[in-house]
Amino acid sequence: MRKLALLILIALFVFAQSGCAADSPADPEPVPDAGGGTAEGYSPLVPDDNQAKIDREIVKQLQQNHYNKVELNDEFSEKFFNAYLDELDGTRGVFLQSDIDRLRDKYEHALDDELKQGQTRAAFDIYNTYQKRRIQIDQWALERISQGIDSFDISDDESFDIDRENAPWPADAAAREALWTQQLENQLINLKLNDLDEAEVEKRLTQRYSNELKQLRQTEPMDAFSAYMDAYTHSYDPHTDYFSPRRSEDFNIDMNLQLQGIGAELRSKNGYAELVRLIPGGPAAKSGKLKPTDQIIAVGQGEDGEFTDVVGMRLDETVQLIRGEKGSTVRLQISSQDGSQTKTVTLVRDKIELKDQAARKQIIQLERGGQTVDVGLITLPSFYNGTAKDVKNLVVELKKNKDLAGIVLDLRNNGGGALGEAMKLTGLFMNSVPVVQIRDADGNVQVLGDRNDGPIYDGPLAVMVNRLSASASEIVAGALQDYGRAIVLGGQTFGKGTVQTLMPLSEGQIKLTQAKFYRVTGESTQDRGVTPDLTFPAAIDPSKIGESALPNALPWDRIKPTTYPYSDEIVQLLDTLERGHKMRVNKDPDYEYRVDRIRLARQQSEKTRVSLNLEERRAEQKALKQQSLQLANTHRKATGEEPFEDYAAFEKSEEGEDPQEQELTGQSRDKDEIDAYQTESARILLDLVEAFIREKQQADAA
Repeated sequence: MRKLALLILIALFVFAQSGCAADSPADPEPVPDAGGGTAEGYSPLVPDDNQAKIDREIVKQLQQNHYNKVELNDEFSEKFFNAYLDELDGTRGVFLQSDIDRLRDKYEHALDDELKQGQTRAAFDIYNTYQKRRIQIDQWALERISQGIDSFDISDDESFDIDRENAPWPADAAAREALWTQQLENQLINLKLNDLDEAEVEKRLTQRYSNELKQLRQTEPMDAFSAYMDAYTHSYDPHTDYFSPRRSEDFNIDMNLQLQGIGAELRSKNGYAELVRLIPGGPAAKSGKLKPTDQIIAVGQGEDGEFTDVVGMRLDETVQLIRGEKGSTVRLQISSQDGSQTKTVTLVRDKIELKDQAARKQIIQLERGGQTVDVGLITLPSFYNGTAKDVKNLVVELKKNKDLAGIVLDLRNNGGGALGEAMKLTGLFMNSVPVVQIRDADGNVQVLGDRNDGPIYDGPLAVMVNRLSASASEIVAGALQDYGRAIVLGGQTFGKGTVQTLMPLSEGQIKLTQAKFYRVTGESTQDRGVTPDLTFPAAIDPSKIGESALPNALPWDRIKPTTYPYSDEIVQLLDTLERGHKMRVNKDPDYEYRVDRIRLARQQSEKTRVSLNLEERRAEQKALKQQSLQLANTHRKATGEEPFEDYAAFEKSEEGEDPQEQELTGQSRDKDEIDAYQTESARILLDLVEAFIREKQQADAA
């Protein structure tokens, strides 16, 4: 009997052990070498014990609380699978076609089931394949660089496709090496165009790929899990994110850089630290030399410290190089998004104070009918707590000017902020009316506005916006336009019309989209943003920046309009105002210069291929400088100034005053300087006033 009991206990123990084995992570899937050679330092990652639980928590939160009700099925699995490949290899130069075929066959229609069951097999199999392939190609690149820079042929007629978003993956390892040879040649040329000698170029390229290998060999299971969850959450919409505990703490880049740095928000994209947003009042914005989508390729300390290449470096390590003591100098080597142009920007680190982001007022003085006319200008970089109170005080001060003919409210590059402040701000210019509608995932609609005793200013009003005006600034501009209260001028806004909420997880947190904003007309600000009444040329390519440029952005739609009073007086006059605007700007040298510089910048940014011939690229660079100099001298001649002797004199005079980049940043080195678009907005507002007067006189005469 005792023997039988012992056998039963042994059987139970074996069963229990087999059951535990079934629940434990399986051995990682082997990744074939596929002709790429061994990957030194590659060690396949396996999931941490807690990640299956976090997986199920995230799935539950999205299924229950996300605005977009998504069914986890084969169609979603395919979308998610492709998003994960893009998350890892957006330029399609790491995976081989055989990898894609193998992984697609196994997982394309299986990810929905894995999500439901809390499995992460696909997450790590796909990531391990990427990691091994990346190590292989970086090892190859270092070996290729070690053969000497002069072993690359940068004198032939080859060109390189810099837009590989929809390119095919390399057929095999040999095809991938041919692609990366072109990649290396392009990087080599970019560094040479930055006046680096061969020894420095070789050093920088070696440093670049050594950085990447170091990062790859330090990869942890959370890196793979976070990349997988990013692809999953972004398959719902681009503003839904998973934040691991470390990512929540370490990757709050904008706050880190605001404290003691350059005042910029960064993200890691395809191995580059890319600028996402410039903080108003910060050194980066004030310089006028930086813009969103610029990529940081190297960081140097002080006026002449050695540059450290940061391509392939972890984002938090790059940030540590950029940060430093207030008053110290940091130099950034910047590449445009297409990689065709590089430049060095010197910044003095500073702590950004609230006053640097606060609303401010100025007076635009214009000659009109032989008299000087005053138009108030209020520039609002962001919506912070106390915005409405500050703007109210500025308006009260402007109204003391008895000659005030109108007010221009500049919301360009205002990325939003406190929604309540946006409601109060709108109420400064209107009676107590609805401002915005918010619809939640269940279809419930809430109407928000500002309760007041009447506007503090009911005179002529213009609102300026551009592609970087988002969220709360779109709500204000949209409401003032819908009521016919103000004329909206500038460019199509960002289109950020969704509301996010942070939800806690057992480890980390998730930011998910729970609602959408709608104008009083019932139309959403999502995706389409606010269309200005009159448009100014913009350097920003809307296909690269804006909600519509983001994958899986929630669509524009409409709901039932709310009841609101409407005046069509401005709409009726738009044709007249546009004719006057076009006639005037054709004779305005400042405005034309800005537009010409914008046009030149757009031409450069729209290139999809670059030559791999160094002399041809030098000739292109020289021609671009000559075009810039010619535009500047044409402008100086028209304004009665002496032309620049050469490009060096022109470049020295700029000191951050590049007009097409000011359109992106909304900043000039001297924040009190009134730019050409602000001046033209004031003139359009005066046109509107005069048109109203003429109409009233005609009506009285009739």
